[in-house]
Amino acid sequence: MRALIVLTAMTAAVPVEAQENHQDTVPTIMVTGSPLAETGRKLKDCLARRCTPKEDIAASLAHAENQYLAGDYEGARATLSRSHNRNARYAKAYPVEVSDLQRAYGSVTDIAGLPENGRVLQIFAFETLRAGQGGTSESALDQLLLTGDASLTTGRLTRAMDVYRKVERKARESGQLQVQGRAMLRQAGTYTTLATRAAGYDDLARRQIERIEQTSAPELATYRIAAGMLRARLAASKGGEASIDKAIATLPAKGKARLVPFYDPPLLPADPGIGVAPPSDPEWIDLRYRVDASGRVHDVEQLRGSAHLTGDWARHVRTSVARRRYVPMDFGTDGDDLVRIERFTLVFDAFAGTGTHISGRADAARIVALDLTPGAGERSASR
Repeated sequence: MRALIVLTAMTAAVPVEAQENHQDTVPTIMVTGSPLAETGRKLKDCLARRCTPKEDIAASLAHAENQYLAGDYEGARATLSRSHNRNARYAKAYPVEVSDLQRAYGSVTDIAGLPENGRVLQIFAFETLRAGQGGTSESALDQLLLTGDASLTTGRLTRAMDVYRKVERKARESGQLQVQGRAMLRQAGTYTTLATRAAGYDDLARRQIERIEQTSAPELATYRIAAGMLRARLAASKGGEASIDKAIATLPAKGKARLVPFYDPPLLPADPGIGVAPPSDPEWIDLRYRVDASGRVHDVEQLRGSAHLTGDWARHVRTSVARRRYVPMDFGTDGDDLVRIERFTLVFDAFAGTGTHISGRADAARIVALDLTPGAGERSASR
């Protein structure tokens, strides 16, 4: 059963072409077609017959996924929290399943506006895998990368980079070149994204890109291609539409019939025009759009959304998605555009006063994006 897993922070800037060898590590949420009432009933029946922890976790994840899709974010978090309370003690016997649960619980907690709590749960997921499989297993190292991503969400850039470098070193020492490549690309992708927003990161981004380009191992070939894409993306960020076209023209070849992000403008401007206090209920929209062979976005439409949408944030998101550019693709004889569906949630992070009680919400919002496309292999991000 798939876990409800959201890859947060700026790592969406990393070309997914170089990530295709570990899709199962960070699966996307997909619409399954199972009604909410059905997944709720299956979970209730599972608990009534005292099902195994493995079955409990699977049923909980499936129901939480449906609750999330229905816009019941607090319900999804409560479902995962109760399952974690029941099953965390079985981490030694079921390290993979419990870590999946912790990863999902952490992701939903982050979307609930509690990124620090979410980061701690991602660390729990790593510790579960480390205890069950060893600290240098591929799954454990990939989960450690996700703890770095969570550090970015909470504004800990230095901590995130320390984590990425640690994973790179451990992967290199244990001969896991694919994991090493993912860790190196995390560093280059993050600094590239920062450099597109602030010129002060240009040198750091270029140095990280060069480190990947200077590798020679055949196993890192796709990461060298991805580094070239990051270099072109960095060049494109220094100008307008013409610069993007020019940078895309420098790419060595067209990609497969799958999306590789190239230019991804911010989902919210510096002043998003929300104009009111943070909403008490989650606000979200689902957008569907087409991407043609040239990598341009067309026909952005809103499928559904929460009952209330504050200010102009949804309009800003639609405008941003319409301006996205992807690496040109070769559709072969099929010739059909790719259709995507994404969920965008407006998140105001909670902050605490004295003691442990939450006393308010931050004034600045962020958007959490999640790919809902059936069969999709792309990641999601918080920006």
